[in-house]
Amino acid sequence: MSNGALRVTVVEARNLKDQDTLGQNDAYIELYLDKDYKQRTTTIKDTNSPTWNENFTFNLQKGDDTLHIKVYDDDVVGKDSIGSAKVNLKKVQQAGGRLDEWVKLPAHLGLGSHGEVHLILQLS
Repeated sequence: MSNGALRVTVVEARNLKDQDTLGQNDAYIELYLDKDYKQRTTTIKDTNSPTWNENFTFNLQKGDDTLHIKVYDDDVVGKDSIGSAKVNLKKVQQAGGRLDEWVKLPAHLGLGSHGEVHLILQLS
C-alpha cells in the first residue's frame, strides 16, 4: 500500500458472543495497522449489538496492507477477547477506494462466528 490516509468508521456490531456470565458485553474495539499505534472506540455497556459511529484516521506507510480489528469485553479486572478479524486494504482499493462492509469475527478454528462489525473504510 502506498502513502496516504485510511479513514475508518466503526459503525456498529451485532450478535457479539457473550463473554460475561451475567449480563451482556461492555464492548469496545481496537484498530491498528501497526501494533505500535492502536486506536480504540469508547466502551458501550450492556449490549451485544453496540453502535459507535466513530471515525479514525491512519496514515498509511509502505507495507501497511492490513487493518487489524480486535473486539473486547471491558471488565472490572482486565478485558476478555470477543473476537478479531483482518481487512486486506487491497480489497478497499479494488472497491474504488471505499468499502462498506460487515466483517465477521470468526470463532476458534473458523467454526461459527463471534459476531460481526460494520466498518466503512475510505482511502485518500
